[in-house]
Amino acid sequence: MRNVMKSLAQAACAALFFANAVSANPIELKECQNNTCEKFRVGMYRVRNTVTMNLLIEKQKGERLAVRLLDQKGKILMEDIVPKNLNKFGTKLNFSEIQDGVYTLEVADGSEKVVKSIYLSTNEVREVNRTLLGVN
Repeated sequence: MRNVMKSLAQAACAALFFANAVSANPIELKECQNNTCEKFRVGMYRVRNTVTMNLLIEKQKGERLAVRLLDQKGKILMEDIVPKNLNKFGTKLNFSEIQDGVYTLEVADGSEKVVKSIYLSTNEVREVNRTLLGVN
């Protein structure tokens, strides 16, 4: 009986270790170009003379999407799920009560994502043009 308990305890520890090892390596989503992925497209624009952005998504029915707004530290400020039964989705992102800074909007299914950077200044909200620099 003691050997059975010891074997069960070892198996439980091994399963816990394996579960932690698997969860420590999250799946990396492929970032889509030009706001278009295989199964969805994203459009975003500022509402004139406001600190509100309109977010528009077209997707295939049957696909679920996650929409997240993150701050500079990666903290999720807003999260929404686009249901499988919709093929078009729109929402307004109101930045009137958020501090100035750079924010990231991610729209993702299980394998791909569109990433948008939003620069918020006291009287201005706009999408950041992304530039990659390599320095030696």
